[in-house]
Amino acid sequence: MNSAGFLTTLGTTCKRYGPGRLPRAERRDIGAGYALASAATGATLLFALISWSLYALGEPIGSDWEFLGTWTLIALPLVVPTSFISAVIVWRTLPSDTPYFGASAGVLAALGTYILALLALFAFSMIALVINGQYTEIPEALGFMSVIGFVALASTFWLTFPVGAISGIIHERVTLSGTKRT
Repeated sequence: MNSAGFLTTLGTTCKRYGPGRLPRAERRDIGAGYALASAATGATLLFALISWSLYALGEPIGSDWEFLGTWTLIALPLVVPTSFISAVIVWRTLPSDTPYFGASAGVLAALGTYILALLALFAFSMIALVINGQYTEIPEALGFMSVIGFVALASTFWLTFPVGAISGIIHERVTLSGTKRT
């Protein structure tokens, strides 16, 4: 099967059985949100599987892989919606004449996912601290959130950026094979 046939099959499958059935999936930006949220789900689950596999092997490349694998799954409910929002924002704002649009937008959406997830986590923490009257803990919470963001990015970017790029490319090609880009 050639690449055009593969993309047609993939597009048809997504529309029939996957995220293409969801509301407004035919829109380029919303469809990108669904595509990148699906990719983020897969990347998150894959990273957890890799982490636990490395833990089972005795942590041969030196990290706390059990910890990373567990927290990866805990983060999943935050990663998926922030990935959707990030992709929609990128597809709406990135100029359509950007070179390698799909790959560029996919990587930017992946990076935006880290930023939005961290901002959401920080907002939840601030609300909890304010409700409990722990105002003096705010600077410490900000520092802790920064560490979480750095660890998340440093431990997963090697997987999430390529997955974002590939997902963006596929989404754009599937979209372009069915309609013209607006």
